[in-house]
Parts: sequence; structure tokens; C-alpha cells
Amino acid sequence: MIGIFWIALGSSLTAWFCYMNTSEEIPRILAIAVGTLGVSCDLVIAPWPIQLSLVLFILYCTRHISPPPTKAN
Repeated sequence: MIGIFWIALGSSLTAWFCYMNTSEEIPRILAIAVGTLGVSCDLVIAPWPIQLSLVLFILYCTRHISPPPTKAN
């Protein structure tokens, strides 16, 4: 079970790296999807201390995310 956790964590981190270094729209959307799936798997199968640290990390990192500003014509 712990092996699956590390595989899902590795794929999530790889997806995050791809998301940060890609400027095209479709690969970024796919990286978000893979990352979300990996984090979801991690939250389900991880021991509770790791679950708690992942949830706190996600809450801390996503509080700075906002949609891009719209351009006025």
C-alpha cells in the first residue's frame, strides 16, 4: 500500500512540474487532471499524519491562486 502512495505522489509532483513549465493550454489542463487524481489517491491511501500534512499543504498553497485579470476592450 505504501508503494502505491509513493507512485501517486511522484506522479503528482511530476504533473506539477509539467504544469509549471508548460505554456500550452491542453498539457496544462492534463497536468492539473493528473495532479488532482494523484493527490486524491494520496489522500485516500496515506497514513493519517501524511493525510493531515497534505491537506494543510494544499490549503496553504491554494490560498494565493486567483483567476487572471480580464482585459478591458
